Amino acid sequence: MKNRTENIIKSLSEVFEGEPWYGDSVMRKLENVPYVIGYKTCNPESHSAAQIVGHLIAWKTFAIEKLKCNDEFSIEIDTEKDWPDIKVHTQEEWEALKRKLVAAQSEIYKCLNKKEDDSYLEEKVNGKDYDFYSLLNGVIQHDIYHLGQIGLIESQLKKKEMNPGIFRD
Repeated sequence: MKNRTENIIKSLSEVFEGEPWYGDSVMRKLENVPYVIGYKTCNPESHSAAQIVGHLIAWKTFAIEKLKCNDEFSIEIDTEKDWPDIKVHTQEEWEALKRKLVAAQSEIYKCLNKKEDDSYLEEKVNGKDYDFYSLLNGVIQHDIYHLGQIGLIESQLKKKEMNPGIFRD
């Protein structure tokens, strides 16, 4: 049986493209964020929305590779692989980045749908001290966490309209 996997897929989908109880899903939020904030930050130490999306793609890719039993794939925290330096200067670049995010999410669904039962959920992720159930729930939590950051950037953009100059390019 795959009841737990089906519940994980449902939760992943709700947070990513559904209608979660707390507000916008990841894709709904990104669809409403103008591309012009893609490369801007509120302060020099902040990540841009585009970098956050790249970071989400990186960790979804990590989950995909681990679900495919790729023991060689790894991401070191606070590296270029973890936080790609992505810049978006056009609507087309923003749309392409969002398509990459959707493709990564879709690949997670494909991997999970190929599982024959839920037994893999209790297995440790190779080289880690957590199991696949924790990894997949972590992907959900990670999306929600960074969704809040994107919302903050969006709200700061609205403030910029009233107070030009608070963003850096």
